[in-house]
Amino acid sequence: MTLSKHWKYNKDEDIVVTQLKGLVASNPAVQLIPSEKVVFNPHSVTSQKITLISGGGAGHEPLHGGYVGHNLLDAAVSGSIFASPSTKQIMAAVKTKSDKDKGTIIIVKNYTGDVLHFGLVAERAKSEGYKVEVVNVSEDVAVGREQNKMVGRRGLAGTSLVHKILGAAVNSEKGGDLTTVAQLGRVVNSNLVTLAASLDRTSVPGKTEEIEFNEADEAELGLGIHNEPGTKIKPIPQINELIKDMFHKLVSPEDKDRHYVDFDLKNDNYVLLINNIGGSSSFEMFAITQHVIENLPFSKKPKRVYVSDFVTSFNSPGFSITLLNLTNVSKEDIIFNSDDILKYLDAPTNAPGWKPKIFNDKLWEQPIEYVESPMKHQVAVTSKLRIDENKFETQLRNAMKVLLEQEPDITKYDTLVGDGDCGETLAKGANAILNALDNDKDFKSGLSDPVATVSRITELVEDSMGGTSGGLYSIYLTALAQNLQKSQEISVSALGDAFHNALYDGLFKYTRARVGGRTLVDTLQPFVDGLKKTGDLKEAVESAKKGCESTKHLHASFGRASYVNEQEFKAEGGVPDPGAVGLLAIIQGFLGTV
Repeated sequence: MTLSKHWKYNKDEDIVVTQLKGLVASNPAVQLIPSEKVVFNPHSVTSQKITLISGGGAGHEPLHGGYVGHNLLDAAVSGSIFASPSTKQIMAAVKTKSDKDKGTIIIVKNYTGDVLHFGLVAERAKSEGYKVEVVNVSEDVAVGREQNKMVGRRGLAGTSLVHKILGAAVNSEKGGDLTTVAQLGRVVNSNLVTLAASLDRTSVPGKTEEIEFNEADEAELGLGIHNEPGTKIKPIPQINELIKDMFHKLVSPEDKDRHYVDFDLKNDNYVLLINNIGGSSSFEMFAITQHVIENLPFSKKPKRVYVSDFVTSFNSPGFSITLLNLTNVSKEDIIFNSDDILKYLDAPTNAPGWKPKIFNDKLWEQPIEYVESPMKHQVAVTSKLRIDENKFETQLRNAMKVLLEQEPDITKYDTLVGDGDCGETLAKGANAILNALDNDKDFKSGLSDPVATVSRITELVEDSMGGTSGGLYSIYLTALAQNLQKSQEISVSALGDAFHNALYDGLFKYTRARVGGRTLVDTLQPFVDGLKKTGDLKEAVESAKKGCESTKHLHASFGRASYVNEQEFKAEGGVPDPGAVGLLAIIQGFLGTV
């Protein structure tokens, strides 16, 4: 796949320091030691509580600097991109925040460089009179026991939970003893599991070396956060199948080499964290979240669900699932229980990297109920007007058929002059109407009433079509139904008045688009004006056709095309406005002139 692009920075710039300065500039509750890349909380009184320090390579933001704040870390140290900070940097954090009497807990992700450098600092600090405990985070299930006996499992998104739990614990009544809190951290870690999946690797700002990206229809399962490869999956699986496989690897005891935490799927309480590895949109993250929840293998609902970018790998387009077994924590020989864990997770913080809010336990445990729309039981609009329902159905079907036949051309035009979705949007509306004709008995039986029919078509358009086109059609059809309801008869003259009033007193109140603006109005307005003036449908259609054709040479004043270089659509004789083409297809298809 193509290497992702990044903005260009100064050649002599340390981009890690730059982004840390940006973090501090946007978060005045913390301070920075630029020379050591140490972010710390100047307001935490560590003479009254245990100090919490963490860190590691850059590129995993908001980890670790984003977790400095009240009820979280007191200091965080950043190395270079994907590289451990030096012992000098780490010692600077210790000396800046640590109190020799209360003691310090250093939280370390289980990577060789981090373990060595932070471990060495812990020993040096002890030799200088500091009391230090080290808590390693290693919750990845992709790494088996036999695969890496020397280093073990990697620390991933579960690190953020360890940060938050210990960060609030040291401020609690139970959190005054260094050894006790460190043991809590180890117990939490021993009951964490995480597995990651991604469509591709990540690219690094300022780096020019080649990265082996995945093929177009290929994904990875079990990748690391430093571009360490996982298991290739080809083709890209359907999301439900992927998530089921991930849960199997997370909780099933079948794979002895990777089964690290026991889960009683019927009885255990747990926390669910869904992490954006960096390049997944918020849209997809919430869609993924719903699929994760639908495929949970547990009988109980999670006590908490957290969805955010907790531990990232720059722009890697993936996500990870983390589970914390609360019931197991309560069974351990420590003074903390699962209620304490939830209380610490809920404790407020001003650290920008921790985005979840406080939850109400009682509300959280209630079943999710979706609200029925108040529009479901609305009274249908009707009239005493009558038309030939069989003829109308034939004309309506033909209009939709012609529109669908021209959809590829409409899409091509919109790809050149817009965002490429006009054809798809119109096709959704056409298919919704055809589906209603085939399957909605009430709709089909009411075709003899033009007001009821236009009103129902308006609902179908509103429900199926989005964007500007959907809005324009819905407004116009709503106004048309209102004007038809005022009519005393169905005649060409009455229709001309209704179409005209729906445009000038209806749609034109909500859009500045007029003839010459290169929109669907270039088809609609000539048709309406022609029908009103002459009462001749054929002449009105001809006027609409000429209006549509004229859009090839018009300056775009409205819509997406107004942002496109005009040379793009005036070359080779011009490109017609896709919306105008779509409406002409409907008119011609309905009247049988094509």
